[in-house]
Amino acid sequence: MTTRHKPPSTSLGTGHDGIALVVVLVLLVVTALLGVAVMRSSAMQERMAANLRDRSLAFEAVESTLRYVQNQVMSVGSMEQAAPVANDCATRSVCPRGSAAAWRAAPASAYDSARLPVAPEYWVEHIGEDVANMIDDDNQCGAAGQAGAANQNCRTQIYRVIVRSRSEGRADVVIQANVAGGTQQAGP
Repeated sequence: MTTRHKPPSTSLGTGHDGIALVVVLVLLVVTALLGVAVMRSSAMQERMAANLRDRSLAFEAVESTLRYVQNQVMSVGSMEQAAPVANDCATRSVCPRGSAAAWRAAPASAYDSARLPVAPEYWVEHIGEDVANMIDDDNQCGAAGQAGAANQNCRTQIYRVIVRSRSEGRADVVIQANVAGGTQQAGP
């Protein structure tokens, strides 16, 4: 008879054969999922930073264009001291109250055109006329000695300036301000 010898067993006889492999595979899956979550979070943070930069650039351009238009409105003689008519919407982007907007592109000197590819747009709406509150230092509308008093002969045109910056795939920013035009002698 031949006897066979059984090879020595590598098992300790505890019933834990292969458990280390399962634990390592589970840890590998958890680490991979954590890596994917960190990558997605980083991509989201990058998009948020880009959107914030884009909005900031658009806001700066709109704000500088608003200042440009306000200076145009407030300088004496640049805006007519009479209420605009419908034709003024198309020719000067100064519209009577309640009319449809007539947007005009801002000149390159009004904003940083190197940083923003599309020019902001603006339009000016005439919203009424008001008696000037104070006489000008040079007594433009009143007689000497009336400084500081309201003068019925001085009129100030009131305008609403609306400026927007918008472009496909970029931030949209809209701001508006009410502006009093230069004080002048009231017309007939």
